[in-house]
Amino acid sequence: MNEPKIRYPENLVLKAEVEKSGRTIEELADAIGVFSLLLSHTINGYYKGTNIIAKLKKELR
Repeated sequence: MNEPKIRYPENLVLKAEVEKSGRTIEELADAIGVFSLLLSHTINGYYKGTNIIAKLKKELR
């Protein structure tokens, strides 16, 4: 099975931050107003999500 290529490895640090927060992707997606799938793709490096990253960082502070 082919895994999608990680196009934005710089986003992977966000995955660790989300895990440290103790919140689920669904909770964070609701809080910042995006679909959970889009947030998941962003923190896993498949989508650049510049505007999503800014909102996520603000929410994780």
